[in-house]
Amino acid sequence: MKPIPTKTFRKFLKKIGCIYIRTKGSHEIWDKKDKSLNRPVIFRGSKKEIPPTHIRTNLYSLGMSTEEFEEIIKKL
Repeated sequence: MKPIPTKTFRKFLKKIGCIYIRTKGSHEIWDKKDKSLNRPVIFRGSKKEIPPTHIRTNLYSLGMSTEEFEEIIKKL
């Protein structure tokens, strides 16, 4: 897995039904519309790219595999 642009990661989150909640410092916090995630998706919105480690951590929070993620990213 390679780093992806922050803009693409935001599009991915919107595509799967997440909404932007707030920014705390430089970290953006996203959650499902129905607040169903046990842990919100958090990443540094001020960076140009999201590193693979942060992508994997957030995929775990979303209950999604890397294969599912890559399939969605290809379609964006």
